[in-house]
Amino acid sequence: MAGRASQFVIVGNGAAGVAAAEAIRELDRRATLVIVSDESHDHYSRPGLAYLLTRALPEALLYARTEEELHRLRAERIHERAVRIRPRAHTLELESGRALSYDALLLATGAGAVLPNLPGIDLRGVVTLDTLDDARRVLSQARRARRAVVVGGGITAIELAEGFSALGLQVDYLLRKDRYWSSVLDPVESQIIERGLRTRGVAIRPRTELSHVLGKKGKVVGVRTARGEEIRCELVGVAVGVRPRTRLAKEASLDVDRGVLVNEFM
Repeated sequence: MAGRASQFVIVGNGAAGVAAAEAIRELDRRATLVIVSDESHDHYSRPGLAYLLTRALPEALLYARTEEELHRLRAERIHERAVRIRPRAHTLELESGRALSYDALLLATGAGAVLPNLPGIDLRGVVTLDTLDDARRVLSQARRARRAVVVGGGITAIELAEGFSALGLQVDYLLRKDRYWSSVLDPVESQIIERGLRTRGVAIRPRTELSHVLGKKGKVVGVRTARGEEIRCELVGVAVGVRPRTRLAKEASLDVDRGVLVNEFM
């Protein structure tokens, strides 16, 4: 590779992808650097989405790098979906048909929200909090809603419940077990979080499992629990977990388990 600049391609525009780009640029001023993302936005803070829902932050403050900082990276930013890696040819194919050559390719694709396989889960009004577009969707649909149901555990479920409440919705939070995030927190910690939710007006329903999302004319009108109880609502926030985005790696015959396997040098 002597005599020409190395070509680095990064798939993913999240924290890992941008941090890698910055590290590469610091070590190699001549390198050609390309960041590919299927989102139409520049790098933003995903943890900040919760603050966007509660209106604690305006959207403009979610962007974690200034235009000047991005300009200094001297990276080509491509807002397009990567569809295929050809390892022997050292190329990455994009949905448009464009092929990017690389000397080194980094997959920083992260994980995406999982939707449970339940009747009605594809209705308008079922939302996740995975991307900026998700958050925008919640804000838009909440304007025409009065009630919301949240399903799932972990931090994202709390963010959805607090976000819905801050937007003026009556919120029911369904817990499969008898307390919040019992696999991670002890009873006192669960109690602290549940108390905080109740002070925000969230109704917590322990030992309650979602069975169906009810709809009319393609829109959510309520949910049915495994016990047969129906709860009327216009929004259903789902936070039942994430799944690593491994499709590109699998199709390129890379080593994959629950995620892309790497050695001690990543």
